[in-house]
Parts: sequence; structure tokens; C-alpha cells
Amino acid sequence: MDSDITEMIKHLNELEIRCVTDIDDDSKLPVYVKQLLLMFIGVSALQQFVKANVSGPNVEDSNDYTLFASALPDDVTHDDVIQLLSKNGEFPHMNVAQIKLLFLSHMFLSCIPPSEDVCLTHGWWLLRCLLMYQNIMPDKIFSLCDEMKALMKQIIEMPWINGKDHPAAQLIYYIECAQMHLYYDEINLAKNYVTTALSLVGLDIELSGAYGKRTQFQNKAVAQLLVKLKRNGNEIPEVCMDPMNQSDFPADIHLQDDTLLNKVSFVDGEDYQLEHLQPQEQLVLLAYCLLVRKREAFGELLHEEVMTYINCMLSQPKIWSIYMKTLVMRCKLEKNSSRRVERSLMQLEAVINAIKKNETSFSVRETMLYAAGLPMIWSLEKDLADIWMILGGTKSALAIYEKLKLWENIVQCYIQLGRTSCAEKLIREQLTIKETPLLWCLLGDVLDDPEMYEKGDSLACGTNARCLRSLGYYYFKRKDYEKSLPFFQKSLKINSLQFNVCASLGFASLQCKNFSMATWAYRQAVTLDDDNFEAWNNLSNAFIHLKQKDCAWRSLKEALKCNYEEWHVWENFFLVSIDVAAFEDAIRAWHRLLDIKKKFYDPLALKILVQAINNNVKDMYELPASRYRKQVLQLLGRLSSMVTADYVFWEAYASLLCPDPTQEQNLDILCRAVAYQQKAILYASQVEKLDRNVEVFELTMQMVSRLCDLSLVYIERLEEPAKSQQKSAFKLTVSSVLLKVRRYLNECHENHSFDAEKVFNDVVTKVTLVHEGISLF
Repeated sequence: MDSDITEMIKHLNELEIRCVTDIDDDSKLPVYVKQLLLMFIGVSALQQFVKANVSGPNVEDSNDYTLFASALPDDVTHDDVIQLLSKNGEFPHMNVAQIKLLFLSHMFLSCIPPSEDVCLTHGWWLLRCLLMYQNIMPDKIFSLCDEMKALMKQIIEMPWINGKDHPAAQLIYYIECAQMHLYYDEINLAKNYVTTALSLVGLDIELSGAYGKRTQFQNKAVAQLLVKLKRNGNEIPEVCMDPMNQSDFPADIHLQDDTLLNKVSFVDGEDYQLEHLQPQEQLVLLAYCLLVRKREAFGELLHEEVMTYINCMLSQPKIWSIYMKTLVMRCKLEKNSSRRVERSLMQLEAVINAIKKNETSFSVRETMLYAAGLPMIWSLEKDLADIWMILGGTKSALAIYEKLKLWENIVQCYIQLGRTSCAEKLIREQLTIKETPLLWCLLGDVLDDPEMYEKGDSLACGTNARCLRSLGYYYFKRKDYEKSLPFFQKSLKINSLQFNVCASLGFASLQCKNFSMATWAYRQAVTLDDDNFEAWNNLSNAFIHLKQKDCAWRSLKEALKCNYEEWHVWENFFLVSIDVAAFEDAIRAWHRLLDIKKKFYDPLALKILVQAINNNVKDMYELPASRYRKQVLQLLGRLSSMVTADYVFWEAYASLLCPDPTQEQNLDILCRAVAYQQKAILYASQVEKLDRNVEVFELTMQMVSRLCDLSLVYIERLEEPAKSQQKSAFKLTVSSVLLKVRRYLNECHENHSFDAEKVFNDVVTKVTLVHEGISLF
């Protein structure tokens, strides 16, 4: 143990060595030395914990470490430490090895008050310790998140981070901060750190295309994604590290498939070989890949993009931690592919075996380890069991789950095997050994009994978020939304970083018409996962009920960024855009709906849009709506092939094409407007109950009156015989309609809110002006 600590202290950052020369006040020197010793002990304990749980090789029993043995009383057990490390009602995973080391590391690194801290890297090591602390918890802990953010704020203000003396330390620190923000789904904050790291190494990352083949029987090469890196000439920061041997790395298992190639075969392979990548560039490329994976809605195209970055990094293995992380990422991406899932299983087994082997020294493994964000060993073993479940090897998965004591997964396996009684028996046996809130919740899941959740909640004294959300979901599944609300609220009060609970609270609040609560819940949800289009869409729904349509419109814009193909969101966005006078967005949404659904038509929205343009109302940007006339005409031209027999459409088309016939100089436009208006009247005359419906009567009279206005101007500009032909067409159009209306006036005894007879006579007068001597009756 003593030699291990000496080795680790030797590898601590050179910044601390330089710090001694920077201290001007001799009185600070003893304080600095004392803090440095405390930090060395805390860091040594942390490194040993990381060896035991993340990187390997195996660590001996912590009781053998004389330096740490005296720090805790002899009667402090593993369970006691788990209790001490509990946060917000959550307990660390049972599979954590040497958990006392993490507790001691946190204790030593936390004992230095921020106001008295003179060690340059103390805050950084404490940040790493807190991230390990979070990684052993089953859920995201908001209090740890707040602690890490406060630490980052302190560190970023230090001169050595802002200066140019330690670029390598800056680079690794920025990537570790990005990893922390990605863990909590804070995409924009992570993006800032990754962008800074890219500029620090002078690297621009972009995707290009090249012709290549993906399958063994492919005759024609097609475009394939390719990573292109551009260097701007910056000097790359050098990181001190031990020399590495490629034999220390686990094998990259080839894809044994009868169709797919192991990797894309480019037509001009030599031309597309990637330049030599420095380790620092690989680290930044890894962080960029993780950011891309998180910040966009995951689909087939994004899957290909991420795999392109992964294959790029695997082609040049240099850093053990980066190589292992990249292999793990590929395993997780390939587990849902029927042709790649077996490779995913074998590769993950190889990674786990490599971590557990003792051949590769920790000094090789620890390089950039925290920045790479390698998962815990037992987390990888759980992923291995999950892949067995995908392959149908439920018993193999069950064996791994039992070894890891993952009771929740064990219960799921038993249920899938149809052995619910075995699941109940197992949980009751564990409850006789030791009662925990989780076990009571699992028993409640098996028995579907809320009393079990209540026992777990009582055991945790109301501080366990799992028990409360389980009670909430019990009532939620039964559509008793009113009862579920308080449990979801209490669970979020304990741990606010629960996306699914936020979304469920929002939905339940909508059903209970508690729109203020729904707005709050969905806002929390999109804060935790701003790529979830359903949460953004539901948030807009809550805003609409609160009459906050501008907020609803902005929420839907965010939803569309997450899912550009969902027609439900586009339809909602279209309707809200009409309501808030965002006419340009409404037109764009209508076109997009036609692209997706092939057919979409809303007559009411069309009337609003056309009236806004003809009346030149102001849009939401205080710009005149008449500027959109050309765009809407293009849209109507596209619609005309699919909306053939709707009088509202043709009336709108005619009025938009020629709003004022007296001002129109183009005879062709007048001709089209007259034709469209005639179509509108023709289809209106075929509407059922035309001769008995007041609204249809009034609308029909308006259309005939407008046709008269158009025809008067149009016919005056025609010469014979076109003039006579147009008059005959006009007579044919209006005669049958006016006959029906006349019949309606003679037979209807309803009291109208307007003088129907006068309206009819005025229209007849206009008709006579167009065609003198016309015989209508």
C-alpha cells in the first residue's frame, strides 16, 4: 500500500509543485503543506477506489491499508458507510467495492474550507470524488449536482485555468466538466466546454461523404459517412503519460456476419485514411461524439453519425481509457441490431475481462480516465446481462443479476419467465435479512399492492423518492390522477432530477385541469431532457389552456427541433402559428404537413390566412401580412390538385388572387379569379341544406356578389365573341344557385337576424348589371 501511495503522489499534477514557489507569505506555507498532505491522502483513497470499481486491476482488502485503517473506528461496517453516504433518501449500489475508500476520500478532500484553500488542484480532485460519488448512486442526486457546479465555478475563476501556462491541464479539466454536464443532461453547458476544448487543440470536426461498400455482396458503391478533421495550426497541449503497449488493450472483435462487412470499404481507401491523431485530439473527439449523441433526438441517421466517430477513434488506439470507453459505446449502440448484437455481447465480455486482469498497470489505465468517463465495472456487467436479455438468454442474464444482487432486474426476469411466485419468495427472503425501501417497493411491484410502498415510505421516514413515485404510479395507472399528484410532487421535492416523474406529473395535472402545475412539471421535464419532443408538445398544450399562446408557440418550435418528422407536432405548430399571427411559420408548417401526410387541409385556417393578407393586418413581428401573398398563392397552387370540390378553398383562392378587381391590370389573373369564383359557387350550390341553412345562404350571396364584381370588370375588357361566351358562362353559374335561394326565401319562415330578402334583391340587381335582361325565374 505504501508503495502505491508513493506512486500516486508522484503522478499528482505538477501544478502543486509550482504552487510552493508562488506563495509569497511564509505564514501560508505550513497551511499549504498541511492541506497538501490531506489532499494526497484523499486522492490516494480515491485512486484506490477507482481501481477497485472502474479501471482495475483488482484491489486488496481495504483493511490491509494501514494509512486508512486508523481513520475509521474498527466497528464501522460496510453497511454503516452505505448509510453515511445516502443522499436524498437514495442509497449507493450494493455492488460498490471498497466503499470505505470513497467515504474516506470524500471526508479528507471535503475537510478543507473553500475560504482557506490554497492548493491549486484540491477543488479539481474533490470534483472528481463527487462525480464518483454520483456514479455509485442509483438516481441522479441534485444536491451532488449543485456541489459540483459550485466547485466548477470556483475552479474556473483560478488564474491557472484562465491562463496559458497549463494548456494540458485546462484541456482535461474542460472535458471532465463536459462529462459532468452530459451526465445531468445539461447539453448547452457541456457544449460550451467541448467547444473551448476544440479551440484549445486547434481542431475542427466535420462529417463528409465518400463512395464505399457496407456489405459483402454490394456491387455498386454508395455514399458513406466519413470523419474529416481540420487543424488550424495550434500547438497541441502535451500530456505526460507512461508509454503504452498495444498488447495491453483488449482485442477489437471483428463482426462475423455473412452479409455485413466489418467496416466500410471505401472505393479509394488510401485517399480517405485519417491523419495521425494525437491522444489529446482523441479525447476531444470522444467528448464531441458524446455531445452529439446527447444533444439530438436519436434516430437512424444519428446512429450512423455516432458510429462514424467511434470507428474513427477505434482505428487508432492510443489511450487505454479512451479505447475502452469507445468499445463500450459501440457495444451499447450495436445491442439493438440483430446482425451486430452478438459482437456487442462478445466485445463487452472482452472489455470486462480486460479490466479485471492484472497485466496492465494502473499508471497506464489512469491516463485521462476521469475525462473518458468509463462506467463502473458492475455497471458494465449489468449491461452484459441486458444484452443477454435481448438475445433471449434470460437464465444467463438472471445469473449475472443474482451475482450483482440487482433485485429489480431479478424480479423482471422471473416475471418474464412466468415465475412471479419465485420473485415474491426471493424478495420476502431478502426482507427477513434486512428491510430496505427498495425491497418493499419491489414487493409492491410484484403484488401490485400500495400497502407495500407505504411500508417502504414509512421505513424511509418519507425521504425515499422511489417509494413515493411508486405510489404515484399506482394511482396513475388506474387513471386516478388526482390521487397521484401529491405523491409525484413529494418525490420531486426529494429528488428533482426525475424526468419520467416530471412528465407523469404534467400529464396527470393536465387530466385534472391543473394547468399551472402541468406547466411547471413540463418545464422541469424539458430542463432535464430538452430533446424530448413529447414534453415540449405537452408543455405547449398547458400554455394554450392558460391562454399563453406565445409561450405555446415557442415550446412547439423546440419540439420540432427534437423531432422534425412528427406530423402531430407540425399540426399543433401550424394551428398555434395561425393564432399568434406567425403567418410565415404557418405556411412553412402547412408545406411540411403536405410532405409528411401527403394531404392536409384546414378551411378555417385558410380563411384566416387569406383575410389577414387581403386586409394587410400586422403579423407577430409587426410586419404587414400582404408580404406573404406570393407564398400563400404557391401553397394554394400545391393544394389545388388535392382539394378539388371545396367551395371555401376556391373562394379563398379567388379572393387572394384578385382582392380588388378594379385595381387588377393583368387580364390573365382576372380570368383565373373569375374561374375560381365560379367553381366556388358551383360547389357551394351542391352543399346539402343550401336552401335551408341561413349561414350557407349568406355565404352564397356573398360569393355571387363577388362574382358579379369580378365579372363586371373582366367582361368589360373582353371583345366579341369572348364577351358573349363569358356572359353565358356567368348566367349558367348563377341561375341554378339563385333559383335554390329563391325557393329557400319562399318556404322558410325563420326570423333572420338580417333582411334576407333585401340581400337577395341586391345580388339580383348586381347580376342584372353583368347580364342585362337575364331571365332567372
